[in-house]
Order: sequence, then C-alpha cells, then structure tokens
Amino acid sequence: MSAASEPAPQTDAWREVSHINGQVVPVGERGNYLYKQRKTNISTNPIGWMVGFYGLSVSHVVHPNVAIRGDANYISIDGSRGYEVGISAPIYFKRAYQGPFIEPGLIARGELDDDDYENSYCDYDCDDSDSMMGPEMLFGWHWTFDSGLNVAAAIGVARDLDEDDAYDSGVQPAGYFRVGYAF
Repeated sequence: MSAASEPAPQTDAWREVSHINGQVVPVGERGNYLYKQRKTNISTNPIGWMVGFYGLSVSHVVHPNVAIRGDANYISIDGSRGYEVGISAPIYFKRAYQGPFIEPGLIARGELDDDDYENSYCDYDCDDSDSMMGPEMLFGWHWTFDSGLNVAAAIGVARDLDEDDAYDSGVQPAGYFRVGYAF
C-alpha cells in the first residue's frame, strides 16, 4: 500500500475541534460563516459604572443589517446628577452586531445641579438645570465573539433642537463604549 491511500491519523476528537459540518474553522470565527444570527443584545459601559455613569442598552435585530436600540443612563459625578435616554437604529455594513455601522437616532439629556453659591442670576440656593433633545448620528464598530460576548464603540454628534442658550451652537458630542452579551 502506498502512503497516499492511508487515512491521516486522528489526533483530536471532533468535539474538541472548531468546525462547521466537518470543515475546520479558526476558533472565534464561526460567527463569520453562519447565517444564524443572535437577535437580542444587552450591554453596558463597565468603565462608566466606576466613575458614576450607570446605564443599560438593549437592542434587537429587525433585519440582517439593522437593529433597534434603546438605552437609559443615570449620571452622578461630583455632585452633578443627570440622565440620558435614547432610541436609535444601528445600520451595519456587514451584518448586525458585526463590524462597522452608522447609527441615526434621537437623544435626550438632562441635568440638575444643586449648588449653594451666588451667581449673577440669584443670591440664594439655586437649582441650575440644563437639558437637550434632538437627533444624533454616530459611526462605530461592533465586535461579537462566538460566545455572544461583544464590544461596541461609537462616536458622533447630537443636535440640540431646544436651543435656549444664545451662545450654544446646538451641536454636542455623542458616543458610547459598551460591553454586552447577545443571544
């Protein structure tokens, strides 16, 4: 018998090898080859939790390249308290929760500072509040691993449609960093 007709020796069981239907696939890249998609993603910013920015984001796939996302955040940093809520539709260039995306949406932010100081508007305890609401546009990248764990980061701008400050241009920075689990 020639060496070419002998089967290669099996060194590892198939259950210990990353494969799809017997075709070897690099570990961590199975999601790149399967059409089946994780539909729901829950995420948060773990770094934000350490500095006083507490939030949760939930998104659901409505098309292979589009998801609907809603998020709510509570901010408590150095005596300042506030909130941020948003709804958006991330549009992925490859597939949902994978690779580059643009994300149009609506955002509302508000803050309430309780300060005991004198300023040009009042000479007693003042409640200085500020809020904004309007559209936002973000550009970002989403990494999803075979386990469902994922990381997303985006940056962009938001426009305040309720401009009440003559010196404010109405354009504000917007963005996020999140770690989550898709299922």
